Amino acid sequence: MPAYEARIRLVHDCFYSRLTQRFPEAAIAMWCNLNTHVFEVSSPDSDLTSQVEGELLREEVGGSSIREGKVVRIVAQKCDCGPGASSAISKAGGWIEEPVIYKGGWEHYRVIAHEKTSIADAVNSLEAKGAKVELLSLKPLRLKGVAEDLVLASSSVLAGMTDRQVKALAEACNQGYFEEPSKTDLDYLSKKAGLSRSTYAEHLRKAEGKLLMNLSAIIQLAADQS
Repeated sequence: MPAYEARIRLVHDCFYSRLTQRFPEAAIAMWCNLNTHVFEVSSPDSDLTSQVEGELLREEVGGSSIREGKVVRIVAQKCDCGPGASSAISKAGGWIEEPVIYKGGWEHYRVIAHEKTSIADAVNSLEAKGAKVELLSLKPLRLKGVAEDLVLASSSVLAGMTDRQVKALAEACNQGYFEEPSKTDLDYLSKKAGLSRSTYAEHLRKAEGKLLMNLSAIIQLAADQS
């Protein structure tokens, strides 16, 4: 029998949800080891990141942080986890693949369970507690070897790309440029970005090339195992 993977997002009365409602352009990733919280805050603007950092440090009663550009990592002095979404998911028989992502007031969870009914039980339990819950996806998850299930940091996947190349690639994905059939074209994308068609196409071509090179080892590993 396969395990199951669900992607769930929810809104409930939580400090971190309220915080990202106030700062919708910021994203917060959170890891918890039951002793401390580790946060990574990112946003398009370093001042905005600093504002969110200040709110988190006050809420978490201090902590240490390091910064690189528009991203800051905070190690809190304590863990304030109480009965909430995580405990409801756990009690239903699921477990959470961290980090939990907070963005625009929504909490995003990747949940694994051995029983499909555990996912439904988790959703029902969260809704019973007053949360607005959306089950974004639910699929069987077969067991994999370590090499087959490698997780890459975004910094590795996007290594070597300029900010403009990353933005061009992200917008092309968001607008469905790579779907079959494509939902948009270069004329629309370049106009939306305020660039000439040739300039936008060059940013996108270079981003695609660097992306494939950064993933080449993974692609070869998958080819060898197929």
